[in-house]
Amino acid sequence: MSEIATKKLSFAYDQKKIIDNVDLSISDGQILVILGPNGIGKSTLLSCLSGLHKSYSGSIQLGDQELRTIPKKVLSHHVALVSQGVNVKSSLKLTDYLLLGRSAFHSIFSQPNQNDQLQVDRVLTQIGLEDYRDISLQDMSGGQKQLAQIGRALVQEPQLLIMDEPTSALDYKNQILVLKLIKALSDNNISIIISTHDPNQAMMVGDLVGLLIDNQTYIQGSTEEILTEKYLSDLYKTPIVSTYNQQLHRNIFGTRMD
Repeated sequence: MSEIATKKLSFAYDQKKIIDNVDLSISDGQILVILGPNGIGKSTLLSCLSGLHKSYSGSIQLGDQELRTIPKKVLSHHVALVSQGVNVKSSLKLTDYLLLGRSAFHSIFSQPNQNDQLQVDRVLTQIGLEDYRDISLQDMSGGQKQLAQIGRALVQEPQLLIMDEPTSALDYKNQILVLKLIKALSDNNISIIISTHDPNQAMMVGDLVGLLIDNQTYIQGSTEEILTEKYLSDLYKTPIVSTYNQQLHRNIFGTRMD
């Protein structure tokens, strides 16, 4: 189950609507990038899609099932969420922290096996932290902890990976590492939904782009359809200029400073 679609999805806190009538869809192996300013509801939307918020109205279909009817343990075999920000506070070694992501494959009393360790080793290489396997998380940098969170999600072997601003705590080198990893996972038929503030990242990896704009209006389309100067300028309420870069073979976005 990696295809997900919503119909008239809405969610409210204390009767205040945060997202309203969102119609969203993504197919096997696609990357959907969601853009929007702070406080517009991106994190709430991703929490609904991952099953954290079940008191939504409308529908969320994961494959052919309504999301809120899927048992938590079953859902964890199909969907993994990387939350926003670095909130890892643990003295566990990195390998032990990643092994926690394999809990969905075991009963409460079973122990990690050789296959679990092989998955952890594979993911450590994917996220570029194979030399930190025995380092305590409390001794790692913020960027390394963010990569560890991504790694813990990947060892679940999800078919749908949801990532809330996954590059926000990373330096440029590690941002590119994560974006390349996202592309590679998509090539292996994993569906991915990420949020970001950066339209350049959306252009680099997105098959689809969704915009959450004022009054929680949601617009989705192909990268080429949505990443335009008009849409982005309206979204961020500042003039955005698009320029095609021949060396990069894509449009880049920026704002004049004069």
